[in-house]
Amino acid sequence: MANPAVSSAKRATMDSVETAGIGTAGTATRAVAHTAAAPLARIREFVHTQVDRALENGEIEVLIGALLAATRRRAPSEIEPIKAYIFQQILQRAEDPNDRRTLWPWTRLCAARPETQAREMACALLDSFWRDHRKEVERLTLNLARDEDEGVRQYAAATMSRIIRANFRLRFRHLLLWSRNRDPSVRRQVIIATVGVADPAYPERAKPLLDMLEPHLTDRDPYVRRNLGPFALGQGLLRAYPEATLVRFRQWMRSDDEILLWNIGIALAAAHDLEQWEAALEVLRGLAADPRRFVWGAASAALANLAIRRPDQIKPVLRRWMRDPKLRVAVSSALRGIPS
Repeated sequence: MANPAVSSAKRATMDSVETAGIGTAGTATRAVAHTAAAPLARIREFVHTQVDRALENGEIEVLIGALLAATRRRAPSEIEPIKAYIFQQILQRAEDPNDRRTLWPWTRLCAARPETQAREMACALLDSFWRDHRKEVERLTLNLARDEDEGVRQYAAATMSRIIRANFRLRFRHLLLWSRNRDPSVRRQVIIATVGVADPAYPERAKPLLDMLEPHLTDRDPYVRRNLGPFALGQGLLRAYPEATLVRFRQWMRSDDEILLWNIGIALAAAHDLEQWEAALEVLRGLAADPRRFVWGAASAALANLAIRRPDQIKPVLRRWMRDPKLRVAVSSALRGIPS
């Protein structure tokens, strides 16, 4: 669902988005013409100057204009590092009490700006105001989590992750509450945020995170499903807590729900090199024997993934499995996906 505040702002300002904040910034107009092609060192100098100017004069349009100018006509590989640098400079200024008082209302305004970069900047700043303005930060974060722009939604997921990581014990209840939101877009951002929260340095997080994800395993919404198995489980929980996650997989295997079983299989297909490959094979054997193509197809992809990464251990097992009629279809499909 689109962010209604942004949609309204876009309708009102679409014709002037390109120049918003630039004409009123005086010399920034001329700077923009040169910034797009400037080396990164000049970009940083430009950013420092414009951030200082914006805060000294209380002009949010100068800040927005600098953000747009610094990222315009840049290669995709350059844009994210530039934005990250800009946001970090602003966050540093938020440590100053005077600048902080200015940046909080600016963050709220940016959350409803028509420019996607401004809404991304709001996401980058929101978590730093959690202690002072929790309810408003929460409201804005959830609103940005259902933004019409995918990039903004991903920034909102990162905001959620940082909020929870800052104090997992006290703040996890908020992530749990957000995971039950009626909007599938919000639920998806929570699932993505889980990857950032999962950290092998904190094994005590494994159980609550797995418990939180469990009710979503049967979620039919494609928006949620595309990110739960491959991303949250495969690249998040299996990476940070492989033993605990595989134990939970074996428990979840008692279900006959095909979406749940697909999530398990596709998580193992997306996982990086698993040292617990024997436990993974135990799970995949059951999935590979499932007569539903949706399920055995996910298992086949996971078997191919394991075989590519550990050919000496996995290929002999697959050759033995080929003798079992229940496993033959999934295994033969997996073998076709392995480079010779």
